[in-house]
Amino acid sequence: MEKEEIKYINYQLIGLGITLITTVIAIIITYNQKLGTAKKEKILSNKDSLKLTYFNRILILLIAILFLYINYRFYEIDKEKGVDIKGDILQITASILTIVGALIAIYVVSLSNTENIADIENPNI
Repeated sequence: MEKEEIKYINYQLIGLGITLITTVIAIIITYNQKLGTAKKEKILSNKDSLKLTYFNRILILLIAILFLYINYRFYEIDKEKGVDIKGDILQITASILTIVGALIAIYVVSLSNTENIADIENPNI
């Protein structure tokens, strides 16, 4: 049982590492927006910024799905151990809500075009 828990903790570490990457991407996108707003030369074109935003939102969705899976596995482990599972159920619920938020964010990006990228460039969910 401990080996299985360690495996899922390792998955969490991987997910958190990928989350750091999405944060760096979000900083680049936001900085690019700041340059455009200040009428300075941007580091990304609107088209590239839209693609990067779309990629980042999909990556965030994948991370949310990974954490839902991890939370579900911990729920199963705790249930098998006879441990209180209320916290696990709340974690699963939070993961589901995060997935819904990520899906909405992807939908917003899919509705956008390069002319109004500034309206959706904020990469936070």
